[in-house]
Amino acid sequence: MIHPVTDAGALARLYTEILEPSFPPSELVTRDDFVEGAASGVLDVLAASEGDAYLGAVVGERYGGAFLVDWLAVGGARRGGGTGAALVAAGVARWLARPGVLVVLAEIERPDMFATHAQYGDPARRLAFYERQGATLLDLPYYQPPIDEGLPRVRNLLLAVLAARNPAPPPRALDPGEIAAVRAVLLGTMGTPDDAETARVYDTLDDPAGLRLLPLADYARVPLLDGP
Repeated sequence: MIHPVTDAGALARLYTEILEPSFPPSELVTRDDFVEGAASGVLDVLAASEGDAYLGAVVGERYGGAFLVDWLAVGGARRGGGTGAALVAAGVARWLARPGVLVVLAEIERPDMFATHAQYGDPARRLAFYERQGATLLDLPYYQPPIDEGLPRVRNLLLAVLAARNPAPPPRALDPGEIAAVRAVLLGTMGTPDDAETARVYDTLDDPAGLRLLPLADYARVPLLDGP
């Protein structure tokens, strides 16, 4: 069963059992911040459960005309059993049904830049999973802003489109509404372009030729960020 989670105690348990083992500290907020964000409605949390056991979770956050998937995780024993696909489908259906939402986005590690990790998984398998869910890709250099003070940017992630109201397949240019939705995500996460790296992201978004939507398999075409 997939269902929303808003109770503080249930959120804390979901964090400890599912999210915390699935992400490195540089990619996950603290438990208190997670519980506060979800209880206040800033984060929208869906969990997959079987009886009293949590199997996985997907967490989204709205920015203007977009929802950004902050975290998607499935407990290790249930990976490969369809729970992740069911969570993606439920999240996409829920969020695209919201008035004004045009795209659902997700951050994905590049297999050519991130190594397989015994605890956190294989980026190549993760990319293949998202490709099976029908995800496409923005031709945009991207980094995840620091989750907390003192943590680094996570550079050279892919910004994928899990679903869009516009059904036109890639390759294509994003329409103006989609561009505005992506801009809302960047402003809400990166802020204004006050350094060269962030300016490069916005310059790509504002390229007169348009921001391109690509097949996810073409991820190697997306420019890399050089770092500070």
